[in-house]
Amino acid sequence: MLDLWRRFSKRKVDFEYIPSEDSEHLLHDSKPAHCNTQSPVTACKGPSWLVVTILLMFTAVVSALLGAWAVQRERMDADAFSIQHISQYSPIVEDVGVHFTPTRFNGSLLKSNVFRQDAGPEVDEAWKSIGVDYSAARIPASQAPRSGLASDQVKIKGKYGGGYPAHVEGLHHLHCLNLLRKSLAWNFKYYTEQGLGPFRNDPDILKYHITHCLDILRQQLMCTVDVGVLGQVWYQPPGKGPEPFVDFNTMHKCRNFEGIREWAEKHQLPPSEEVPADFLEMPREGDRVWDSVP
Repeated sequence: MLDLWRRFSKRKVDFEYIPSEDSEHLLHDSKPAHCNTQSPVTACKGPSWLVVTILLMFTAVVSALLGAWAVQRERMDADAFSIQHISQYSPIVEDVGVHFTPTRFNGSLLKSNVFRQDAGPEVDEAWKSIGVDYSAARIPASQAPRSGLASDQVKIKGKYGGGYPAHVEGLHHLHCLNLLRKSLAWNFKYYTEQGLGPFRNDPDILKYHITHCLDILRQQLMCTVDVGVLGQVWYQPPGKGPEPFVDFNTMHKCRNFEGIREWAEKHQLPPSEEVPADFLEMPREGDRVWDSVP
């Protein structure tokens, strides 16, 4: 018996795998193309994790770049959005590209500059250099409505290029401020004796002009009231203890004035005394004609 068991255990038994038709049919239908269907034990590999990782990293990088681009674009567009929101449109908005730059005011009380000097050629030249005497510019007819100009306002004849004569309002404000400077008690005699510009007019008209400018500036300052605050600093007067004094040297966000001034200078029309007599288009039927100076 024991000898029979030993002989049996030493025999080699071979098994043959015989797949059924049904099971093979199911395997062929359910396995991906990359699976090994020739083996009875099929080992199918999943998607490559390397490919998935690369795709995820690529997506992350692209998302980061798009996010950075969007933030930068928003910062660049912020100035354009702001000027459209707070200011009347004009061709300057597109031609110049108005933007804002942090700027510290010179608010010194005792340290003068050229704009504060007494009447004379040097101070006059300084004020002229910032565009206070520029002629009107030409606003194209296509941009007039958006710029706040009515169709029955003064127009230039088509044979001279058409459009509307108009001044840059900010430079008119500076013109008014310059007139107030000239009208100060210690300057008034100098400019009256010169008899130039507004000082050619009768005293009554000159007074209207000065008070017009005064009130235009009042309205402008109230309209664009600065909500910044003026702190105080300590200063040491001779022979006394420290005393507080208002610090007027404050930071502001200023528009690119020089670019705007250059636009106004470049687009000036010839002075009225140099243009042809028929330069302007006369009013048509239905156009408003005021009974007096508005």
